[in-house]
Amino acid sequence: MGLFRITHTNFEETFTSVDFDTAHTNEWEDVGRLQEAAWQQRYDYEASLVVEVIRQNPHIKNVLEIGSGPGILSQKVLDSFPNLNYHLVDKPFAKKYFDENKFKGTFFVKDLSSSFDTEGLLPEYDLVISNDFLEHVFNPHIIIETIRSLTNKDSVWFISNPNWRMSHQYVYRGLFDFDNFVYLLYTHMFTLEGFYGSELKTPNYPRISSETLLPEENLTDWNHYLLFRHRN
Repeated sequence: MGLFRITHTNFEETFTSVDFDTAHTNEWEDVGRLQEAAWQQRYDYEASLVVEVIRQNPHIKNVLEIGSGPGILSQKVLDSFPNLNYHLVDKPFAKKYFDENKFKGTFFVKDLSSSFDTEGLLPEYDLVISNDFLEHVFNPHIIIETIRSLTNKDSVWFISNPNWRMSHQYVYRGLFDFDNFVYLLYTHMFTLEGFYGSELKTPNYPRISSETLLPEENLTDWNHYLLFRHRN
C-alpha cells in the first residue's frame, strides 16, 4: 500500500477557515440573541437545575461561573438564592452588558481561551458552573486543573456539555463525546455524581462508540448537564 501524503496546501485549505469565537476579544459584542424566547426558555431550565443542585447542597455559599457570558443564568439563580456570593468570569463585552443591566454579582474580566488567571478570585468555591464553555477553549486541561485547585472535597461542578448532534463548535472534536468527557474529568480527579437531560432535542443520529454510558433516552438531548464532585 502506498503512503498517502498530506501536503501543506491541503492542510491549510482544511483548517484555516476555522474561526473560534473564544479567540476574539469582541466575543459577546452582539448579545441580541439572548433576548430570543428560546434562549430565555433554555436559561430558565438551566437555572432550575442549578437551583436544585444548591438545594441539595445547602453548604453552597460561594459560586464561580466561568465563561458566563453577560450573566443571564446568574441572575435567574440569584433570584432564588439572593445571598450567594456569585462570581462570574468572561470577556469585556460580556461585562459591558452585565454592567449596563445592573446585574447582581461580581464580574471579572479574564481571557480563558488558553489559560486561567485566578487573581482576585476566592481561594475556593463551593459550586463552579461552566455552561457550554470548555469545548471552546484551546487548553481545557489548564482550565480543569485550575478549577480543581479552586475546589475542595465538598465542592461540586455543574457543566453543560453540548451533544455533537447539534453541530456545535468544538476546538477538539471527539473530546466532548459523552464517555470521553466523563473520563477527561475523572482523570482530573472529578467524579460524575449527577446527570440531567435537556428539553431541546437534536436530529436522531445513531449512537457512536464513545457514548456507551449515555442512556438511550438522552441520545438526542441538545445538551447534557453533568454534576461532578471534587475527588480526593
